[in-house]
Amino acid sequence: MKKLIVLSIALVVLIGTSSSAYAHSGRTDKNGGHNCSAKSKQKGLCTGYHYHNRK
Repeated sequence: MKKLIVLSIALVVLIGTSSSAYAHSGRTDKNGGHNCSAKSKQKGLCTGYHYHNRK
């Protein structure tokens, strides 16, 4: 019984963390993109305008 509970909790944690990997704190414009913040540029995460969820 304990193994089942531990496995269930591990599964919930795994699903919760994998779905948040695509989260984005900023807003996007009508084209699905935005300009990088100064903080992101300093960290080298991006250099300017870029898209999110573009297909």
